[in-house]
Amino acid sequence: MLGEEIKDLAENQPFRPFTVRLSNGAEYTFAASRDFGAPKDYHYIVYFGEKNMVIIDAESVTEIFKS
Repeated sequence: MLGEEIKDLAENQPFRPFTVRLSNGAEYTFAASRDFGAPKDYHYIVYFGEKNMVIIDAESVTEIFKS
């Protein structure tokens, strides 16, 4: 399940960058732990960019790339 994989990556110490690809083709790279946010159930994740933030439905994640 990708939700569990996302949780494992987000909580990994030390944090290691990863990228998610969504069903619409968009990609978001979480280069640092401060780029990532999620509630305890990881139903959605939040990408904090330099000038924006994106709320991502975890169900729309189709691939995860570990850096």
